[in-house]
Amino acid sequence: MAGTALFISMSLALLLTPGPTNTLLLIGGATNGLKRSLWLPPAEMLGYLAAIHILAFSIGSFVHQSPVAQLTLRLVLALYLAWLALRLWRSPQTSLPEQVVTPGRVFLVTLLNPKALIFAFIIMPPLSAGRWAAAVPYLIALCGLIAAASLCWISLGAAIRSGRILAIGPKLIQRLGSIVLIVFAAVIGFSMR
Repeated sequence: MAGTALFISMSLALLLTPGPTNTLLLIGGATNGLKRSLWLPPAEMLGYLAAIHILAFSIGSFVHQSPVAQLTLRLVLALYLAWLALRLWRSPQTSLPEQVVTPGRVFLVTLLNPKALIFAFIIMPPLSAGRWAAAVPYLIALCGLIAAASLCWISLGAAIRSGRILAIGPKLIQRLGSIVLIVFAAVIGFSMR
């Protein structure tokens, strides 16, 4: 039971930590509201599950041992986040939901999110072809935790949208989200040294 409690607490701590995916979820809730953002958590789930699967069974050992592969993954994520930040900054507030916060973008940002490495190699039990069945309960629990954490971020955005937390307009939310994304891009980019 201690292993399960540790898995849940570590997973929640990681999932609730601000990051690129959570920034998109917050912006989605702030621009679309809670109900219209409910399509984002499944995209995040699929992104994490795909990343964990790819890392554990396909390229995980290669990425773990290859500085060039790690550098390439970080560069791709940094460039993608910078592109999203630019799109978010430039987009008119009326077209933001369709142009920036989409399930496809949440999936891609999550797929490339460095948190997936922590899930695949630290939090999840060792994954291998022979031990896949033992990991299924953890993966199911992780999906529930992802849903809960993403709903927290979307709800925070929706509360900002309604003025219950902060009375700020959609354009300011866009600009702040853009700044946060560019900061993440810079942090990831500068960590490549």
